[in-house]
Amino acid sequence: NALAYLASHYHIGEGVEKDAVKAVRLGTVSAKLQSTCICANLVLGYCFMQGEGGLERSLARSVHYMKTVVEDPELDPNSMRLYATTLLAASAFYYPDHNIAPSGHNAIPEALFWFRRADANPMNAETVPFLGSLESSVKELCACCYRTLSTDKRKCCVECKAIYYCSRECQVADWKAGHKK
Repeated sequence: NALAYLASHYHIGEGVEKDAVKAVRLGTVSAKLQSTCICANLVLGYCFMQGEGGLERSLARSVHYMKTVVEDPELDPNSMRLYATTLLAASAFYYPDHNIAPSGHNAIPEALFWFRRADANPMNAETVPFLGSLESSVKELCACCYRTLSTDKRKCCVECKAIYYCSRECQVADWKAGHKK
């Protein structure tokens, strides 16, 4: 819709002077008129993530708007990467102790899924080093008890392939506590 595209242009300063406040206003109206508007939700998600355009920084709201963006079947890899980054930022903000949220709230499997999808696109070579770094850091701690994992003892979740455990007991406990969601 035209309002959403205008919001996008104000947000990035393309053809008009960059104005985050106007971008947020137009994006909000557009999203209210059509809640599935990808362009408006992308602008609002980014503005909430950065705290721009008069919006208070809210990673939860950013994740909400970005989630509607990744539901688009013609999603571009940059949006995938932005959504994954938003998930990780929210996880780090709400769970700063280990950057691993409690079972059922852990954003890492979904973030890795979207980073891997973006990485599958040959145009996204810049994702590769970050993805490797994220995957190796996840392998260091048990997702259930947060113990340091030794290479020979760690067990990977067969479903998401993104979370690791120190034992079968931790894997079962985490699954029951909500990781299966």
